[in-house]
Amino acid sequence: MANDQREVRLQKLAALKAAGLRPYADRFPKTLTLDAARREAEAREGTPVKVAGRVMTARAFGKLTFVHLLDSSGRCQVALDASVVGEEALERFDRLVDLGDFVGIEGTTWRTKKGEPTVRATGWTFLAKALRPLPEKWHGLADRETCYRERHLDLLVNPQTRDRFRLRTRLVRELRAYLDAHGFEEVETPVLAAKATGALARPFLTHHNALGIPCALRIAPETWLKKCVAGGIDRVYEVARCFRNEGMDPSHLQDFTMCEWYCAYWDFRDNMDFTEGLVLHLIDKAVGTRRIRWGENDIDFAPPWPRVRLRDLILKDSGIDYDACPDAASLRRAIADKGIRLDRDDLDVLGRGPLIDVLYKKVSRPRLVSPVFVTSHPIDLSPLARRNDDHPAVVDRFQLVVNGWEIVNAYSELVDPVDQRQRFEEQMAARAAGDDEAMEIDEDYLACMEHGMPPMSGWGMGIDRFVCLVTGQENLRDAVLFPLMRPLDTSSGGTAPSSSPDAATGPAPSPGAGPGATPAPAGTDPVRSEVKPEFAALLGFPVDDVADAGVPWTRARALFDAWVTTPSLRRQMEQASAVMGALARRLGRNEAAWRTIGLLHNLDFDRVKDPAQHCLVAAETLRAEGMHPGAIHAIAAHNDDGLAHTGIRCVSVLDHAVSCAEAVVGLVHATSQVLPSKDVKDVKASSVVKRYKDPKFAPTIERPLIARCAGLGLTIEDFLALATEAVQQMPATPA
Repeated sequence: MANDQREVRLQKLAALKAAGLRPYADRFPKTLTLDAARREAEAREGTPVKVAGRVMTARAFGKLTFVHLLDSSGRCQVALDASVVGEEALERFDRLVDLGDFVGIEGTTWRTKKGEPTVRATGWTFLAKALRPLPEKWHGLADRETCYRERHLDLLVNPQTRDRFRLRTRLVRELRAYLDAHGFEEVETPVLAAKATGALARPFLTHHNALGIPCALRIAPETWLKKCVAGGIDRVYEVARCFRNEGMDPSHLQDFTMCEWYCAYWDFRDNMDFTEGLVLHLIDKAVGTRRIRWGENDIDFAPPWPRVRLRDLILKDSGIDYDACPDAASLRRAIADKGIRLDRDDLDVLGRGPLIDVLYKKVSRPRLVSPVFVTSHPIDLSPLARRNDDHPAVVDRFQLVVNGWEIVNAYSELVDPVDQRQRFEEQMAARAAGDDEAMEIDEDYLACMEHGMPPMSGWGMGIDRFVCLVTGQENLRDAVLFPLMRPLDTSSGGTAPSSSPDAATGPAPSPGAGPGATPAPAGTDPVRSEVKPEFAALLGFPVDDVADAGVPWTRARALFDAWVTTPSLRRQMEQASAVMGALARRLGRNEAAWRTIGLLHNLDFDRVKDPAQHCLVAAETLRAEGMHPGAIHAIAAHNDDGLAHTGIRCVSVLDHAVSCAEAVVGLVHATSQVLPSKDVKDVKASSVVKRYKDPKFAPTIERPLIARCAGLGLTIEDFLALATEAVQQMPATPA
């Protein structure tokens, strides 16, 4: 039906051109908006006006046609009378103008017999032809996924959507005005950086081709803003787009907007007082009421808001006193003893702080409806916050929680560079143990701290969440104009699923996915959900890097010598190890760990003849040897063709590295064999590129696996040159 209507409209487009009318005008000199014209018609008749807008309704009564036009200000009725505009002009309007088209009207204000404010046309101009019909008049646009995908139609036919996003605009405007009025200065900080910092989260990774370095999208602007304070801007803020490559649910998006600010010489108590006044100001100005209905909950923002310690909340709601659990292992036992089930598959590798956070979000946060300040978080959950002077195991931090959502996160900032370095090192230890949300050491930030920072307190608020809260929306995508959606399958005419929580996250990364195609944490990632349980038990979760492979090089060589006997296979695995080391150097990753993974990637190939079991036998042994779970996943994932039935796939940078490294050494070796010397040291990288592009040369070489270098941010030419040089300079042991 839509295609039929499009064909009819195309015919009208041709007719417009044949009649000498421009179907797409360059401008129209409006004198009033439609809302202003309507108000002028209510006040007086006969005022000359020029208005323009989209045709939303049309009713023809012989020689009189009424239409409603829509612009950003609202609607106004227009009357086209044959006795005024001329019969030919009216006939052309009725014949060529469709709902959705844009027209300009010149006329005068008027009231109909029923008193309807109207513009009585004296002439009309065609401005733009719509080739697709608008949603049906009586049904509007109700499907949520269609609203997200075609937000322009949602805005057009659903006034409440326009109102919601205008409220968002007012809210951000009032936020800036309040901060400006209190002496804060707005700045802009980098979205693309050499290192992800500012929060405990998994970053989006990419590669900077000009600089030749790996980069990350901003997790939060925190460290940059603190550098501003160190530089003498005592009160600073930013309304910032942030990116976290984590799971998606109604209260989390990977691409979101937050406001973050820092104030010198304040502590977190000053911050709480200021926050309460700021939020109440925003609600008063942007919403107009301090009582908000959200689903079944009646949220009362009346001050003062209670202040409760995190430990007391969890103890009340679960019976667990985490102060009595000095490490992650004892806390896991306490959780198990209470019969509390935490829906995460990576609990065994989470540190104590993240584990407390998971427990809190399970047992306490959903119960918090009206505003409450949650304070005094454990230090291992807050690597950038200041220790409490009286209780060194906790930090001076608070979160504003409303309706089970964290709206604000804030604390007294850590300005002691020695303490900060120690905490960064503790985070790196947690990262090496498998917690890939832990932070890396940021030497640039530490250098800034060592030049001196004043006492300060900082604050961050999710704009999208706050908009949802004050407008009664249950999904963050209803507060974001154009949320990322899974692409439609245009080749088959299919559509993406509309009800699953991850429908907007995009498809699982393919072998040719972009650099840093890291999935969400285990338990929420669609790729991991496809792995069969019996195989998932053998594996870890995809990670981009490991600080320690978990198997010492000497032990890796012993396993290699015991398991691998075929000379050609030994050569291939040792060469893959060399390429993995070169890739680690290029990408700024852990070279020793990557070499070890490369050496062991085909460990069970001589023993296992069934491709469907290759890597799984080795996985059992490597797990028993203590190999990092992410490393085991990368080794198994490189055989994702043979292991297709398991659901294991290459998705992370490390996964892609193993896959393309093990394939490329075969091409380099094959190229050497056509030389008179048959010596790999005589191979030129340009020859390898030429052989790669010739599908008849060594046709068994798996070129699609080599092409996975795109997942590392490398071109084919760069990767083949790197691999050729690595094989030619093969060290016997990792550097």
